Amino acid sequence: MASFTRPIILIAATGFGLAACTNPDGSQNRTGTGAAIGGLLGAATGAIVSGDDKKGAVIGGIAGAAVGAGIGNVLDRQARDLERDIGGSGARIINTGDQLIVRMPEAITFATESANVRPSIQDDILAIARNLQQYPNNTVQVIGHTDNTGTASFNQGLSERRASAVASLLRQGGVPGGRIVAFGRGETQPLASNGNAEGRAQNRRVEIIITPR
Repeated sequence: MASFTRPIILIAATGFGLAACTNPDGSQNRTGTGAAIGGLLGAATGAIVSGDDKKGAVIGGIAGAAVGAGIGNVLDRQARDLERDIGGSGARIINTGDQLIVRMPEAITFATESANVRPSIQDDILAIARNLQQYPNNTVQVIGHTDNTGTASFNQGLSERRASAVASLLRQGGVPGGRIVAFGRGETQPLASNGNAEGRAQNRRVEIIITPR
């Protein structure tokens, strides 16, 4: 029983560890968050696998913290590079700690009901492609989303075409096709309410999700 109890306690403590992973300005330190998550989960896993709570927790914690901190550091650096390159485009860069999400609203990316990428944003997408070439050890999902105006089938098709158009530009910019998967979610994953114009505008978007591997 003890060999399972201690790992559970370690995992439960993750929340307390993450609370300390903040910068002086209150923003989250992604490198510290990655180290905390990796260390706590590594400790728990090491204890379970080894059968020796103390030894396994120490070994697993060290290994997990190193991996987690490394991923967090890379994502922090890549996010800063993206902010430098496309910060004024209107795209939003979100660092979740284990992924980067580049959120591109329809307003800056496509005309209404169109899957043709606006010329004004194409250079920014090519800048994202250059960034991805500098960080080759990650995969890329390009996901299209719509509001619920119109039929579900039309929205699904539009979201797929828009995702494909952005993915095509990334490939033109030099990102190997094998790293990119493009698909649409249609109206099924809204960010906000579709009951008003502001919410619908938030829901019409393409997201580029960058995941370390």
